[in-house]
Amino acid sequence: MVLRCFSKADEVICLNFYPSPADACPGDYYNAGYDPLTVFETDYSRLLLPYLRAVRPDFDVCWDNWISREQWEEVIRQIERGMGFVRFDDTVFDFYTRFVAWIGEALGAEEMVVVEGNQ
Repeated sequence: MVLRCFSKADEVICLNFYPSPADACPGDYYNAGYDPLTVFETDYSRLLLPYLRAVRPDFDVCWDNWISREQWEEVIRQIERGMGFVRFDDTVFDFYTRFVAWIGEALGAEEMVVVEGNQ
């Protein structure tokens, strides 16, 4: 699934989100049988990085980030709190709603979500 808000159709730099079992080795999450979520640079920079870095200050947009259920639950709490400040922009609100729903479904299936960047 591709999730867009402000990103243009020709963007190539992105973050991919993969549900993953807790005991996966690097690269195993590709074969977990789930479609990844893709968010392109404009959107992840503007809408997600502040939340991801609040939980993982060492979050790296160039590499794999193994984020546990507990860390995602904190990201979701912060996003939901922040959604209360989104004014007059249904597109941003929809982006966050869909993102939180996807992460919730992923965590219903696996213990973590690995985020991989290609920057």
